[in-house]
Amino acid sequence: MTNASPATPATSAVDAALRQLWDRLRGEQPRLRIRDAAAQLGVSELQLLLTEPADELLRLEPRAGDIIKALEGLGRVMTLSRNQAVVHETKGVIRNVDIAASGQMGLCLGEIDLRLFLSKWKHAYAVRQAAQGGRDSLQFFDAAGGAVHKIYYFGEDGDATYKAAWDALIQRFTAPEQRPPIAFAAPEPKPPRSAPKDAQALLADWAAMTDTHQFHGLLKRHGADRLSALEAATPTWATPLAADTYERALTLAAERGQSIMAFVGNPGIVQIYSGTVHKLMRAGPWFNVMDDNFNLHANSSAIVACWRVRKPSEDGDIHSIECFDADDELVLTLFGERKPGIPEQAGWRQLLEALRV
Repeated sequence: MTNASPATPATSAVDAALRQLWDRLRGEQPRLRIRDAAAQLGVSELQLLLTEPADELLRLEPRAGDIIKALEGLGRVMTLSRNQAVVHETKGVIRNVDIAASGQMGLCLGEIDLRLFLSKWKHAYAVRQAAQGGRDSLQFFDAAGGAVHKIYYFGEDGDATYKAAWDALIQRFTAPEQRPPIAFAAPEPKPPRSAPKDAQALLADWAAMTDTHQFHGLLKRHGADRLSALEAATPTWATPLAADTYERALTLAAERGQSIMAFVGNPGIVQIYSGTVHKLMRAGPWFNVMDDNFNLHANSSAIVACWRVRKPSEDGDIHSIECFDADDELVLTLFGERKPGIPEQAGWRQLLEALRV
């Protein structure tokens, strides 16, 4: 990793003690992920990451939109977005990046498909993990130190041109001050459940939708959280399903060769995969898609509810499977693969009907 200026390692007694605790955890649980270790230790993921040696961690300027734009066409990467219940990993080349003039939002279209809510991205770091058998990465965190998104270097061995470009990008965005004190914000509280102010008015507006993207505005207009809106729309537009429905849907999609869209997000990002799925496997509570360019890891013990949801559009009704965790947060959404202007695939509707059995 190229370092533009000397970095000062964390040397406080608190940092040293935290590092010792993490080293002990890793010795006891070699496969423990940093996110889970941070949760066990009662700190944020970034706080734990900052105990890494200076030559393993570089602070970048907090210009997330510019960094993503600079990655456009650079080479093959793996992007990782997650929430408490589901991890979404996609491999490909970042292309077609569009960052709003405000710098607060953006998107990336193509084999890497992202919706970026950049106002939540407060900290950026380049992490070198080759010495530990991992891959170099760019990692982005919110104001509380929670991970929003990660991008892993995935060049072919010996691809010197790509590696040089990756290192040059890191050097370009390396922050002058490497270890400034950080006042981490408290994690954002979960908003309370809120039923629609007028359920009949919500149903009327729901029926009048012409695009599925209008749904967020509908919720805001009626003062409703997503799950409360689904409950109010039962049974006309929404139907509760068994909590393992997403697993059965993915299994049927693999068996039938049905292409899907899988959405996973957190407050800072939504990551999308479009295509078929093939290699499915379970490992303990985790149900996994393990394909070459797409991995999905869903924690069955954390997904407590699934819903079949129907939304009208100019292209006909669009059906999805929406999955929620115990905090009533949306953690995974499945659609049949489609593009705007094209009706929903008959195969997806047939798959959904098969789930009723």
